[in-house]
Amino acid sequence: MVKEYSDKQGKKSVMRRYPLVWRLWISRFCTANAQGIGKFAIQWLATTFPNPAFALGCANTFGSLGTILSGYIFGWLSDNFSPVVLMVSGNLVGAIFTVFIGFMLQSHPSIASLISLVFLWNVFTAITTAASRTLVPQTVDKGDLPKVNGWMGVISPIQQFLSKGFAGVLIATGLFHAFLAAGIVMLLSVLSLFHRRPYPQRPTGVRAHRKKTVFLSGIHIVWSSSPLRRMVIYTSIQNFGFSFFLGEYVLFLKHVRHFSVVDIGVGLSTATIGTVASLVIGPRMLRTRVKPLMLLSPLLISAGIAVISLVASMSGFIGGLTLLELGSGFANQTVALIRQRIAPIESMGATTGALNLLHSVLVPVALGLAALIAIHYGTAVTLTIAWVLVLLSTVFAWRLSASVSDYLKPD
Repeated sequence: MVKEYSDKQGKKSVMRRYPLVWRLWISRFCTANAQGIGKFAIQWLATTFPNPAFALGCANTFGSLGTILSGYIFGWLSDNFSPVVLMVSGNLVGAIFTVFIGFMLQSHPSIASLISLVFLWNVFTAITTAASRTLVPQTVDKGDLPKVNGWMGVISPIQQFLSKGFAGVLIATGLFHAFLAAGIVMLLSVLSLFHRRPYPQRPTGVRAHRKKTVFLSGIHIVWSSSPLRRMVIYTSIQNFGFSFFLGEYVLFLKHVRHFSVVDIGVGLSTATIGTVASLVIGPRMLRTRVKPLMLLSPLLISAGIAVISLVASMSGFIGGLTLLELGSGFANQTVALIRQRIAPIESMGATTGALNLLHSVLVPVALGLAALIAIHYGTAVTLTIAWVLVLLSTVFAWRLSASVSDYLKPD
């Protein structure tokens, strides 16, 4: 085991100790940008259909099913096969398929083609996330996980800043241009993964990794752990409410606020200040103020959605998104650290896949309900439902914080 380094040595010492992790960082960064561009293009395309709320609901619902299924299957596979090989294979196929989906949707913009192609696209783009979540805990010393998680979290604000604004401009020049750019960026993501040196693993991971994990082992681990069960309940309720927002916010901004695709892209990019702030504040609060941080997360997300739905201006959109990004950043850091501290290292992929499956199982239901409500009552109603439900998840965040505080204490 590598000896512990003091915080005074800063992030540079961590980068030197895990050089191949930062090759993974580059790959994930490229993949995240490709996903951001492609997802925005798909959502904007759905809003151009004759019945946009229905089309958007179908795209989001079936796309989420692809992500959920892929996350569990490839999470389990990454315990038993090389995560790097899975990422390279998934990104190569995903790059080709991203360009193909853009061509097909431009030539045959039907609901059937939209559903089938978006489902498969989400399957391929979820492989990198599932595999890398297994690789980081296997590679990084336990005491350094918060720092490395923080660096991995930097991907989100940079990706949001670059991909959303860039996607808005590309879509304005032609929808296929956005899919082509996403495919090229995804193809570039595999370059940093090719290296002669293998990814080092923690000693415990090496010994345990020799034993294959069964397909349902992740679900068994989650359900046999009280803290993980409580985390699933909390994240399920929060994700259920948040999905009402994610499913219809593009349509709301386009038809109710009358924002252009460039306006939305610029707003999404500008609001990354919230994610940056969460990366600065979150790791410190995880060490000393776990309960306040976990309670603050759903409160900020709920407040952000409420501001977006109630304030009819670009500043309201950016301000609400900033609050939302801040709360989401806190939530993602907390959930990731809980998973890494509690899940067995030899079954990290299967456990991560099971957690993603269980806390996302209601997401397709929420996206479908959001589409139905938007069709009959308007998109503004879906945003109201979203912030109310997320606010209710605060109760479960409190119970979770009490059961996991010991796991999050520094070693």
